[in-house]
Amino acid sequence: MALHISHHLERSQMRALRNQLRERELAAQASIRIEAARRAEQPYAELTGIAPDEGDAATADLLVDIDHALIGRQLEELTDIRAARERIRRHRYGVCIACGQPIGFDRLSAYPTAKRCMPCQSVYERTHAMAPHASL
Repeated sequence: MALHISHHLERSQMRALRNQLRERELAAQASIRIEAARRAEQPYAELTGIAPDEGDAATADLLVDIDHALIGRQLEELTDIRAARERIRRHRYGVCIACGQPIGFDRLSAYPTAKRCMPCQSVYERTHAMAPHASL
């Protein structure tokens, strides 16, 4: 039996969660715009300097990689927000995708894009954790 959002979340809680999703969406969009504008204002050549050596190029590459990672994280946040909105639309928001049980309001308040309850998220993280590997 599928849970409906109204079975465990009050209207005021849903309103607060929708607002939180909207605020996070606006913040992610602004962060992407700011980072893209900053990157456009400071081309790679400026990061390396007039006569770059290997160290300058390595530093510039690192800075560019960090910028890409930051934008990637914000894009992932936007994807998660859109998925949460779709769950709201389908009356599946706040219901764990793994076990079908309600996701508590406290968890959703802390992480409004949560799609798993805490016990299922813990299992997911343990079973999908990336094994550490040597890097050199």
